[in-house]
Amino acid sequence: MRISCALARLLGCIAEKKAADLGVPMSVAMVDSEGGLVFFSRMDGTLPVSTELSVSKAYTSAILRMSTEELGELAGPGGALYGIQHTHSGRIVLFGGGVPLRLQGRVAGAIGISGGTVDEDIQVAECVAECLEQMENWAGPLKDVVPSGLPDAIPVNRLECMLHEALEQIDCDLPPMAAFIVSGAIILACGAGPSFSGP
Repeated sequence: MRISCALARLLGCIAEKKAADLGVPMSVAMVDSEGGLVFFSRMDGTLPVSTELSVSKAYTSAILRMSTEELGELAGPGGALYGIQHTHSGRIVLFGGGVPLRLQGRVAGAIGISGGTVDEDIQVAECVAECLEQMENWAGPLKDVVPSGLPDAIPVNRLECMLHEALEQIDCDLPPMAAFIVSGAIILACGAGPSFSGP
């Protein structure tokens, strides 16, 4: 499994919504499991330094298969990875905001967030990772009922809007990111193929 372009765009929308909820413009980068850029967006008003930082955080998290926050702890003086930030042409980041994105228990990519405080960046990145986990949980049961080719027939952004409108009409407590989660679950269910076995 990998983070597809359609899924990356949807996860990017989740990151931007969470950043907007915090009132902080941010840069959002997503990479594949090898660190190759798949998605990037920069909200209006984001600090210029955030562009490169978000991409580097995602890259770091993907190639080392851990959060940049965790890496920072391991790379401190006397740590097992002390000095690692001097490798990879200086692209290694040692502070929070980079988080691996897992599908079927394996790193399928990573997200890098920059623009707020380190804690705010971590909140947004972790929110995206948690939403992806929920998408995967929902995708297992959906794979047998969703028609194949659905994401090709309906653009992802239109699918999300349709689901959002429908879910607003339901009078029950739903997760704050319900429309995004259902959209992502449908993308995973359609695109995962016969080997997808759910959570």
